[in-house]
Amino acid sequence: MSLEIVSLREKYLEDAAALVCLRLKALRERLPLLSPRYEQVGTIHAMLRDLSRETAGVVAMRNGRLIGFLTGIDLPAFLGKRSVYSPEWANGAVLGESRRIYEEMYSSLSAEWTADGCYSHIVSLLVNDREGIEAWNWLGFSLAVVDGVRELKMVEGLTSDVKVRQAGVKDIDEVVALRRALERHLASAPTFWLHESQDCEEWLGKPGNVLWLAYESGEAVGCMGLENRSEDGCKILQDEGTVSIENAFTREGARGRGVATALLNQALEWACGEGYKRCVTDFEAMNILAARFWMRWFEPVCYSLMRCIDERIVIKLSN
Repeated sequence: MSLEIVSLREKYLEDAAALVCLRLKALRERLPLLSPRYEQVGTIHAMLRDLSRETAGVVAMRNGRLIGFLTGIDLPAFLGKRSVYSPEWANGAVLGESRRIYEEMYSSLSAEWTADGCYSHIVSLLVNDREGIEAWNWLGFSLAVVDGVRELKMVEGLTSDVKVRQAGVKDIDEVVALRRALERHLASAPTFWLHESQDCEEWLGKPGNVLWLAYESGEAVGCMGLENRSEDGCKILQDEGTVSIENAFTREGARGRGVATALLNQALEWACGEGYKRCVTDFEAMNILAARFWMRWFEPVCYSLMRCIDERIVIKLSN
């Protein structure tokens, strides 16, 4: 297979957008619950056009036909480092041939990313592209974040006597305490992931946001928030029919008794009543407690993989 890697230019954007849409349609055949919103070439084309004005990219050509492309977003301070991120709509390769295509494109573009001072490289991939995922694994990328989706049907889990009710401004102290506990949990072993402190009162005040508190013996032991069109997860899951789980946490002493399941069922029941069509969540892969729970009830849609490069490499290459 003879490939030619060239710079991503405006004349390639429509074909690149069409490739993304083909990949999304193939994924929705496997997961019909997904929204078709981002399967429109015009939608993806507009997103790529805006991105191409700010950052470089490459395309893979074979016999004059575009079979892959790769570009990314500059992140000034992701996890403390200047990074580049290629979301699931900003990269693509023909399914069934994606391994070599991705390898060749990254080999070309990564030199430019690194020379530009971006030492953390992140890419989001659709779960049905097994060859593509394998390619990035062999390129040194490891799983960092998982995005998942599920229907609004309630789940079957441990029965619990926990009392669940919606939080209001009067509950702000309990909400803040649980949020801070979640931040400490994520910063601890084995996740080691720092999250910015959230203004809980501001979050609760936003239209469409709702948070549920779980109580045992009068003590708030868990929480689960919902918001519409969260910008934290992958783009293809963001639309008006999708509700996103945020701020989910259960205190250590209350785990294993069905608290999280009770909160999830309350969230799903509320979302169904509000007319939503699906529920999504995202979590750090190394957060093993979260992974065990969410992977039980949600179907993966996107995997985000990351590679960190030794910053001394620039000095070495310049000698």
